[in-house]
Amino acid sequence: MGRLRILQALLLLMMTAAPVLGSEAPVIAIMSGQTAKPYQQTLESFKASLKQSRPGVEFVRPDPGGSKNVLQPPALVFALGTKAVRESLAKLGGRELVATMILSDKSLNDSSHATAVLLTTSPLKQLEWHRRFLPNARRVGILYDPKRNQDWVDAAKIAAAELGLEIVAVPVKAAKELPSALKLLGRNADSILGIADKTVYSSKTAKAVLLFSFRNRIPFIGLSGAWVKAGALYALDWDYPELGRQCAAIALKILDGTKAKMIKPQLPDKRLYLLNMKTAKHMKLEISQALIGGASKVYK
Repeated sequence: MGRLRILQALLLLMMTAAPVLGSEAPVIAIMSGQTAKPYQQTLESFKASLKQSRPGVEFVRPDPGGSKNVLQPPALVFALGTKAVRESLAKLGGRELVATMILSDKSLNDSSHATAVLLTTSPLKQLEWHRRFLPNARRVGILYDPKRNQDWVDAAKIAAAELGLEIVAVPVKAAKELPSALKLLGRNADSILGIADKTVYSSKTAKAVLLFSFRNRIPFIGLSGAWVKAGALYALDWDYPELGRQCAAIALKILDGTKAKMIKPQLPDKRLYLLNMKTAKHMKLEISQALIGGASKVYK
């Protein structure tokens, strides 16, 4: 009788352990050619989160020739950056894909096997942050290339109306038009909100934009921490460890059976910001202690 109970217990253990072992040992292909700190923070957080939920998970990096270097094909692909996403779709297009460090879901190329966490901020969110920092700046200037950002500007105008703000949008079709565009904003805007636009903002134009902002005491909202360090009033930033955890949560859903196409591309759950108090003092702006205390980095 005792032997029968032992056999029954062993059989039950085998029946329950099999699916668990299978679910705990997936293979995930990592596609990323970047070594910059934000990429590394995102990737390490992604791995740590998955290892916590799937202790047996294996991470592999496909070689340049497309070989996966593993005995079993990956359960999914985690791609960081536009180039990595493009290569993933070309070489591993049949696998479920979680992407990040991209600005638009256009990078997914309408794949039926992919989803993403996009590094972009809606116009409404941008303007809500703007109102927190600059409650008296009602006329928000935006420099943009219509070929790149007309849709964004149109959405910003709608969002601004909801918040009691006005968008002063000045098109810049080439970098040579920037000086005249800045002068126009100087007469009509209370602030300048920088947006991701390669025509307008680059290493070649940064000095002109920041000098104009400083001399005219018109706050410029930067595109990154580097802009804030150089003189922008503030910039929104990403919490990269949190981004990795968010991507891992999506990956877990896929490993549990949800198809990537059923998961809509998401925006990051959490935002950080950097603040330049030297700029604030020069422009005689009052920044609340709550905003100063909440900044991930303050330049004084």
